[in-house]
Parts: sequence; C-alpha cells; structure tokens
Amino acid sequence: MERLYLIRVDMQRFLGPFNHKQLKDSYARMEFGLQDEISGSLKQWVTFDDVDALRRHYPELAQMVQNEMLGAWGMNTQPQMQMPQKSRKKRRLNAASIYGLAVLGAILLFLLLREADLGMISAFFNRDSTFQTAQNLFSEENPTRFEAHMDRNRETIGKALKKKKGLSLWLPYVRAVAFSRDGHWEGLSSKKLRGKVEEPLPQDCSMAAWEETWKSSQKQQDRWSSYLDGRELVREDWAQILTIDPHWIRSRSPMPGWLRPGSYAEACMEMSLKALQRLGTASTAWEAKVFESRLRWQLGVITGKGMSEEFEMSGTLWALSCIEDSHNESSLSNCQSSLSVKANWKSRLDQATLKRRLLLVLEGQTTLDSESLNKFQSLLKDYLAKLEKERSSGGEELRYFQEIIQQNGDIRAAQAFLQAPNPKSEP
Repeated sequence: MERLYLIRVDMQRFLGPFNHKQLKDSYARMEFGLQDEISGSLKQWVTFDDVDALRRHYPELAQMVQNEMLGAWGMNTQPQMQMPQKSRKKRRLNAASIYGLAVLGAILLFLLLREADLGMISAFFNRDSTFQTAQNLFSEENPTRFEAHMDRNRETIGKALKKKKGLSLWLPYVRAVAFSRDGHWEGLSSKKLRGKVEEPLPQDCSMAAWEETWKSSQKQQDRWSSYLDGRELVREDWAQILTIDPHWIRSRSPMPGWLRPGSYAEACMEMSLKALQRLGTASTAWEAKVFESRLRWQLGVITGKGMSEEFEMSGTLWALSCIEDSHNESSLSNCQSSLSVKANWKSRLDQATLKRRLLLVLEGQTTLDSESLNKFQSLLKDYLAKLEKERSSGGEELRYFQEIIQQNGDIRAAQAFLQAPNPKSEP
C-alpha cells in the first residue's frame, strides 16, 4: 500500500493526505516550505530542511527534498565537482544575478521589518534560537532534555506567550510540558491551554481540577454505581469524559496547536486518569477500577499503545467499549444483549451503535462505491433522526459524515476537509 503523508504548515494547519506525486505537486504550487513538517503514515514529524532526519525516517523523500527544495534555494548536502570557469560574459551574468537576488532580499527584509514581525525573522535567521532548540529537542523524542530546556527558558517563553505570534509558536510545546505533568503552566490561563474545542469538556483539565471533581463525585458514590448499571445517565464532567469515542479523537490527532497529547480531549483523559489513580482508598472501589480501565482503554485507542492490556470493565461502560471496538454487524448486536438499562442510557447506546455502523461502512475504504454510499446515506438518515430526537447537534463528527456525502463517497477528500484549519480548534 502506498504511503501517505501529512504536511503541518506553521504548526497550525495540515495539508494532505498526499501520496509521493501529490506531495511534489503541492510543493510546486508553493503550498508549503522548508520550515514546515512532514509525517508519513502517522509517524515521526520531521522538518523538510532536516535532511539527516529525513534520511532516517523517510529515505524515499530525501532525494526529492535535496534536489527540488534545498536545490531551489541553492543549498546542497552532497560534494560537487569543481567546474571549469566559463566566459567573462557568463561571469558577468552570474554577478548580475547575485546582485539582483541581494536587492530582492533587501526589499523582502524591509517589508518584514515594516510589519514588525521580528520574532519570526529571528526564528528564521537564528538557527540556535530558544524556539529552534525546543523544536529540535522535541523532535528527538527526548522528554527529559526537552522539558529541562523549557524550564530553563520559562521567562523567555512567558514573554513570547503574551504576543499573538509567540503564542502561536510556543503553545504546542508549552502544552506538551504542561500535560506531561499536572496540566498547568505558570502564567498561562487554563482557557489558553484549552483553546477552542467543540467537545463537552471542562474549561480546566488540570490534575488539581480533576482531583476536586473526583473527590466531589466520590461523596455521592451511589451515583457511580447507578451510572454503571444504567439507572442514571450522569451529565457531570467525570461521566462525560468516560463516554467520549476515542476513535473520533484519534482521527483528528494531532489537532492544530497540539503535538503530544494530540488534542485537548486526550489531555483531559490523561489528567483525569492521573487524578483518579491518586484518590487513595476510594480508588480501590470497583467503580473506580472500571472508570480507570475505561480511561486507559480510551487512551490506548487514541495513541495506538497498550491495546494488549486487560481491561476490567462492566455495565454501561463495557457495552460502550464493546460497541466502539466492534468490527462487524454481528459483534455489535451482542454488546447490549445482556444489559438492562433505563431509557436514557438505552438511547445513548443506540446512538453509539448507529455511529459505529456508519464507521464500519467506511472502515478500510478510501472511496465508497454506489452500493456502499447508498447504505451510508440510509444509516446517516437514521443517525440524524436519532440526534434530533435527543436534541443533540452531533458536532464536528456529523459534519464529517455529511462531507462524505457531499464528496460523493470520496473519504480522502472528506478527511482533508476534517484536517483543514478550523477557527474553532485553533489556539
């Protein structure tokens, strides 16, 4: 199967997925540049000007970048034979070309200075800048050195975060440090760390906030059991986080402005899990063990790790996980067979089943044939009726399904729409 690539432009928006030819065509249209990043088949992100990293991770691209991108800027990573000098006329032509480029460069620099975008100019010309070092350390996947660098430069980063351009550059890296610890960065509000998202998630997903949430719900522990046995569909933060479909979060990860974790939803799950594990004696309750197991399962789906673990789930969360993990219609029918729940939980599980049936039609496909497209449209009609009955909008996920119809079954085109910059998801 041909490898597909995503391009991350300015750390904020995505292009693709592209195959090798489409990648070259996109560069020919000047849709991205040397400072932007590429990832193949959801693997390592690498900047185009890092030839050594490209050779390690994407050797099939190294020659193209060397010849067509770096070569276009007069950069060459290979030794060259010295060519004999041409005529004096040719030398004069070369001198005139160099002079013309110098004048053009001076004009460009003047325009940049006039716009006062000094932070970006510094980042471009100063390859040893604080930001460039952070970017390199993160790409090396060395968390200890990366976080130490971020800690040493907190004052510099704090000043940059107060400016629009600085916030856009630094926020993904600040989030990576904050949510690898306790979900907090001194001097930056929880609202800025969160960004604009559509999921029904808390404004503050720090570990301290989640500890308060779990302690508060612990005082009414009978609600934990009523939630699990299907007597009550709780609408509080702790219950909402447990019902998020991890496949949907994974399909959009990393979101614009995020690196690791790849989204605010993933960050919330990580902080919620850490806080739950610190509940002490309350965490030994069977309900807490089920909640912890569900959160680990969700994170495993999102990151693609830990799926060989055993997960202790029961009741409604077992049924929900069973639905989300089903890969055919027959297994879906078994997920609620031994479960007796109240009407609101039944409606919630039926909605999840309908959505999973929609996703099963798409599974392993890049384009739907006429028969599959008709089936998808029929299921989507039922799904819309279900959402309307429950007075639910369906959010961005519903727009994705509708885009597949608009694209006449072209799933790749709908996915490109999904990864396009969305003002609601930008920092």
